[in-house]
Amino acid sequence: MTSPQQDLEPLPDFADRVLAVLQATAEGAAAVRPDAGSGPGETETLQLFLLDGLLEAVEWANDGVAADEAACMWLAGLRWYRTVTGAFPQNSPEPLPRWIDRAFDAVHGLSPADPQNVLGFSPPDMASTGRPAFPTADGPGVLPRAAAMALLPRVDADTTARLATDAAALTHGSPAAHRAAGLAGRAVRAGLDLGPDAPARWAELLGETGNDDGASLAALRSALAAAIDELAGQGTGTRDATAVVHRLGGDADPDTAAYAAALVASATGHVRSGGRPAPDAGPVIGQMHHRWVEAVLGTAP
Repeated sequence: MTSPQQDLEPLPDFADRVLAVLQATAEGAAAVRPDAGSGPGETETLQLFLLDGLLEAVEWANDGVAADEAACMWLAGLRWYRTVTGAFPQNSPEPLPRWIDRAFDAVHGLSPADPQNVLGFSPPDMASTGRPAFPTADGPGVLPRAAAMALLPRVDADTTARLATDAAALTHGSPAAHRAAGLAGRAVRAGLDLGPDAPARWAELLGETGNDDGASLAALRSALAAAIDELAGQGTGTRDATAVVHRLGGDADPDTAAYAAALVASATGHVRSGGRPAPDAGPVIGQMHHRWVEAVLGTAP
């Protein structure tokens, strides 16, 4: 397989693509939830919290202070755990709140997703690729957060894959989950960099998944295949990132559906207005988008 020469400068509509990915994540997850009208779910809120953890590391870097991205994401994950369960994990640190905590303070009863997401943040110590808390844990929950890690511009694809892998390792310890996350991050990065030409790169990445067993790689294969088919079938017509969910079939889980929609959105740059994020998530997505673009590009969207 050949890797294309990469221009690290983002496309001119990068800010729009960031917003599209975040919106599509929420809409994709909502599309397969029977209670989609009741509020946001674990899938999109965890993605936003972990992206805010990476944002905190970027903010420190902008101030000239080095920060451990994985540690910042772990602390963000603990705050997400508190939002979902009502308390921090026993004996874990209790990080100071950030803006996103206040934004979700009034939200209760998030729609569930990959159960390993919550379980993975329950131990008191941070898990990593070298020190997994659940060495055999696998699942599609690693995919939406990989999409978020791809939103960091001006870094190479290997860095994107590393961040996605580190984010996966916080909760899912299996090597297959880590591999799936790295490939998932690369795929969204290809969408952001290549736009409508991304499916050729997605096909290469699909080939890299091989026939390995594991829930995360199987979910990634389904999402990649559906996204390739969706863009091939759209031609020059109106593009709808969430239409890809129907190509996944009736048994799609929220995390896989969210990632597939985000993948298409990374290449198309928008979500058709006919869809909508789950209630209560939209305003937070707007805030996250504004803060992220301002921090990573130095300009307000």
